[in-house]
Amino acid sequence: MRHVRDHRRLFLASAAIAAVESIVVVALLPGGAAAITPQVVAPAPLGVYHDLRWLLVYHPSWLVLVVGLAALVAFRAALDTWLVRCAWPRDVPSPDRREHLRRAARFTLIQIAVLGLFAVLTFAMAVTSLSWLFFVATPVVLMVAVLVHHGEVLPTWWRDRPSRVSVTSIALAFAMITATGAVISAVPDIVVPVVAAAGGLAVAWCRLRAVQDLAPRAVAPPPVEPAARRRPFAVIGLAVVLAIVVGGTAIGFAAAVAIESGRTPPPRASGAANRSPVLVVKGFNSKWDGITYRWVRGDHVIRRFSYRGLDARGRPLVYGRGDTHRGLVVLAREMRRQVDALRAATGEDVSIVAESEGALVAQVYLAAFPRAPVEAVVLLSPLAEPGRVYYPPPGEEGWGVGAGVIERAVADFIGALGPVDVSADSALFRTIVDLGPTVGALLACPPPGVRGYAVLPIDEGVAAAAPVDIGYDHQTVGAFHGGLLGDATTAAAITAVLDGEEPDDGSVLWAAVGDAITAFASTWQAPSLAPGLEPAWDGLPGADDCAGVRRELRTRIRRTGTG
Repeated sequence: MRHVRDHRRLFLASAAIAAVESIVVVALLPGGAAAITPQVVAPAPLGVYHDLRWLLVYHPSWLVLVVGLAALVAFRAALDTWLVRCAWPRDVPSPDRREHLRRAARFTLIQIAVLGLFAVLTFAMAVTSLSWLFFVATPVVLMVAVLVHHGEVLPTWWRDRPSRVSVTSIALAFAMITATGAVISAVPDIVVPVVAAAGGLAVAWCRLRAVQDLAPRAVAPPPVEPAARRRPFAVIGLAVVLAIVVGGTAIGFAAAVAIESGRTPPPRASGAANRSPVLVVKGFNSKWDGITYRWVRGDHVIRRFSYRGLDARGRPLVYGRGDTHRGLVVLAREMRRQVDALRAATGEDVSIVAESEGALVAQVYLAAFPRAPVEAVVLLSPLAEPGRVYYPPPGEEGWGVGAGVIERAVADFIGALGPVDVSADSALFRTIVDLGPTVGALLACPPPGVRGYAVLPIDEGVAAAAPVDIGYDHQTVGAFHGGLLGDATTAAAITAVLDGEEPDDGSVLWAAVGDAITAFASTWQAPSLAPGLEPAWDGLPGADDCAGVRRELRTRIRRTGTG
């Protein structure tokens, strides 16, 4: 308590700054972004990570990005210097103010260089709603924080190890920020500034604890060590983290492809089925060799949706991973052709079982064609709030222009690592970005007249900036995104829906786990772009206008061709 009394300015400033940012965000910006606000006063490098995510979303031109980066360095260096000095022990001489500020500016530039890539991954996640991006970026941010946090106190941070107390302090700050963001995501807006202020107080205590332990080392003469033992601790640690990220990404992609290939269940679907037809739609970067397997229980007529289309005899064509990169509008029209063909071949209305990107295509199709001959739709791992941010086409300026360029480079790098070929300018992602508010509203707007159901993985909400707004009856299962088709619990839910029955309510435990993951992840998201700022989004309906969403998608499809 004596330390708290002696450093009142630190606690008052941290609480006030966090509360003020939360008030501004709640008043001006889309829901969910307020969960980020307690990080504004976080110790290095978490504070810089907070600033980068705001800047990547909210810059409308290259000039603003450059000016914003300069302002970020100046603001963060000044704020961190002041807060560290507020936390400095009274019995330890503080460093020269100007030198401290210069050192903080250099350290801020290094943090930007190290964390920029991972901030861009959160931006990409706000576009695609792919949860694996979260699990790449967020753990690495914590690793980097453990390695470099003492740089705001020690001038030789790149070489010297942090202390045990400072490491536990930064880990506690990470946990406090995560917990505070989870609470903010669940409380009414009027309470958010109070919670943000409490988060600021908690973070201030963590900073005080670390600075009090590290400060004596900042003014003590460095120990004399043999040259052979002077290894740059942080530099080596960051290199190891980078190797883990690159190697882990390559291994992860290879494993994902192997799992996708290995989970195809026998037997093959036979032509002797006597129950209703089902169109099975796989997700992003899937491929098909022309063999249809019985993904759905029961003697249904099973047909695989082809992202490439139908042949002259109305049969689905084999397709490769690149075919899944076509635009949503084109794929929705293609789904109409294939549903109509299956309806004509069987004489019965069709049910759709769709996973991930396939679920998004199915939602666009059903929204645009209200009289579609579809009896039921089951969405597996549907994308939660894709298109929350914007970036312009190549060569143009607009909101997120710099983030878009970096995202393209990251996508090219990822494509070079393994079999998953992605492009930030593919027709699929361009459609999602251009129709952001409307595409993001689909999960909240189930199609009228169609029996609908959704099965959610426990990581469903890590890409959403707020609790997922879902209008479908649904349940959560103990699996991760893209791993539901073939899961036993999911299969039982699909069977019930196709049979016209009510599925079980699902596991209360898994639903609670999913909600908790969503809440705790909210503080590490990129903020959503306010729809009113982007001219390309002007007039696009959102989740508060489901009739408008359906009307907009009908219009878009008619513009691209007849049908």
